[in-house]
Amino acid sequence: MRKEIDKLEKLGFSNYEARVFIALYEGYRMSAAEIAKEAKIPRPSVYNVLRGFAQKGICNELHTPSKLVYEIIESDVLQDKIENEIRKDLSYRLTLLKTTFKELKPLHRSKKAAEFSSDVELIKGFNRNRELKFRDLIKKSKNAILYMNRFDGSVSGELDTETRKFYKRGGEFKSIYESEGDFRIKINDMWQNVTKHELMKLCRNFEKQGEQIRLTKNVPQIFAVFDGMTVFISLYDENVPKSERSDIIIHNRRFAGFVTEMFELYWDKSDTIESFAKSLISNKTN
Repeated sequence: MRKEIDKLEKLGFSNYEARVFIALYEGYRMSAAEIAKEAKIPRPSVYNVLRGFAQKGICNELHTPSKLVYEIIESDVLQDKIENEIRKDLSYRLTLLKTTFKELKPLHRSKKAAEFSSDVELIKGFNRNRELKFRDLIKKSKNAILYMNRFDGSVSGELDTETRKFYKRGGEFKSIYESEGDFRIKINDMWQNVTKHELMKLCRNFEKQGEQIRLTKNVPQIFAVFDGMTVFISLYDENVPKSERSDIIIHNRRFAGFVTEMFELYWDKSDTIESFAKSLISNKTN
């Protein structure tokens, strides 16, 4: 019985409720005294549990000529009833979570002391905070994102939610990607190594989704500029493991302007997708 009691407790039953439930489930038309004896709990506690079960429709109270007895409802109906209660409770808690955090968000770090304010943020090591920070910067952007990147590891051709919302806001996304790299994309639900022709197809897919793209042979550093105000730099060095790399976020308009000028210089000398495609054909012919 201990195993069943543990499982019922995980479903939200108290220990006494679980014990009474098992006694009722195994028995048939039992009195409170019989249930207390079978469940091995004090009789006053049994009455409280049975009263709650009857109100929830888990068991029925039956008046006989000699005593009041309790009978659990049909097993399939009981399971559906408990499942509906769990779903209802989960829905309520999720709604409460959303409304609570909607009210709490304006308070987030509202009392942050001036001594901790900084125009530079440092993210060290390989952690999820890096990805969350980058998505948050996209979420806050309204006008333009400039992105210089080299594909690394596995790359999905699908837009993430925040980038899709950025496009809907009318934002402009310009990217310069490295044409020489070792990464994989998902083709027919399988991750596969990328050829230059597949890289070109991937970039064309990005273009269809709204991104403006140029390709260059080598990207010296990975960075992004958000609305001409914030710069995200991912310090890349092939000799440094991912777990030891650092990212820097700089909130400075003048520095963002300087990085934007550097981006435009690379943009002007980088290949469009069409010129990159022509170079592939030319190299193949030669």
